[in-house]
Amino acid sequence: MPIFHLIANPEQYYPCRQDMLKDKQFRDYWLDHFIQHFELTTRLAIDVYGTDAAARAAACHADLRKEMESLRDHPHAHGELNLQVLGIIRQQCLIRHGIADPYQHIKTRENSRCATMFAPLVQELDRMEDPQSVLETLILGVFAGNIFDLGATATAAAYANNGPAFLQVRNDIRRPWLVDHFNDFARWYFTHPPGKAAIFVDNAGSDIILGIFPLARWLAQRGTRIVLVANDEPALNDITVSELRCLTADLAEREPILKQLVSRSLLTIAGSGGGTPLIDLRHVSDECNAACAGADLLILEGMGRSLESNFDTAFIPACVKLCMIKEPIIARRMGGKVFDVIFRFDAPS
Repeated sequence: MPIFHLIANPEQYYPCRQDMLKDKQFRDYWLDHFIQHFELTTRLAIDVYGTDAAARAAACHADLRKEMESLRDHPHAHGELNLQVLGIIRQQCLIRHGIADPYQHIKTRENSRCATMFAPLVQELDRMEDPQSVLETLILGVFAGNIFDLGATATAAAYANNGPAFLQVRNDIRRPWLVDHFNDFARWYFTHPPGKAAIFVDNAGSDIILGIFPLARWLAQRGTRIVLVANDEPALNDITVSELRCLTADLAEREPILKQLVSRSLLTIAGSGGGTPLIDLRHVSDECNAACAGADLLILEGMGRSLESNFDTAFIPACVKLCMIKEPIIARRMGGKVFDVIFRFDAPS
């Protein structure tokens, strides 16, 4: 697959900020995390694939543990070692054992729960009069939606049972944010309204439905053509491009303005070619490059895409990177705490 054509310095591009070959503390933290977190994956796999899958899930967990422990002693085994590599190893292990998408049921549950909230939420936003206040509220909604993250220590256990209330989370987020370039972005947006924006989306449930879709709808209403870019293959509770297409059709039937935007192709969907929670822009699909051509604005959403990979990547168009931090070691290294939020804006290169 080709490199993403909107990277400003493709010859210098490398996606992951933390190099586990050099950083033993970071390596050990994540090797432990992948082993411990897989206990949740095992339980969810049985929900999706039935009790007959229990033995396969246990064998998969054992294989993953063996892979992670081997990397403690031989971290150079794959040439490079970072969260992207670990994510690939985990997904390959799941595929080998026939449980490629153990998060399928919980994604469906959260999509169904949040879909009923979509129309009332956007209608409430439509009644707000000040555009900058609306934009800030939409960004708060993206932060609040992003709390549905089953790959993170701070949220996985809670969402395996039931998630927190979206509006309560949104209302509890206070400025200034840990990284807070919102005012710079708002000045740029209202003086240089983008003709086209590509949004690299993250999770199913509240993340996409109550966070990204309201933002995309509002931008599209104001004249920006929107492309939502999603993974092609399953990874944790990330929404896949096929799921996103079905979800878009469902939400459009529930809300007439979104239906009109979709019918006019002001909101379209593309696959990134990816299959991990991070995104390595050295390898994207032809569809992704074609769909993002001419974009004036990129939005990378979610901890994996915007912070754990690509945080320092320079792009040709303007770029927003935003997420809620849900992993203690990431929060500490950013000088913040768990549930702090990031809004980085970089003007066009």
